[in-house]
Amino acid sequence: MKKAIELTKKIDIRGVKVKIAGRLGGKEIAHADTIKKGILPFLTIRAKIDYCCYPIRTIYGVLGVKIWIFVDEE
Repeated sequence: MKKAIELTKKIDIRGVKVKIAGRLGGKEIAHADTIKKGILPFLTIRAKIDYCCYPIRTIYGVLGVKIWIFVDEE
């Protein structure tokens, strides 16, 4: 997650949020971790926010990865 946020520093963006949910680290109970950098105005309609959701299969089960990237307001 930290590497994904570091890669977005090279591009001109204003905010990013990465969320991973599932059996992290092979633990028996699932939980979610979130990292946020910058601003993400979810309540503003004019804001251009790119969103991606992707499932990842591991030996422990399925992890869900969600990424929000705030580019700029129009």
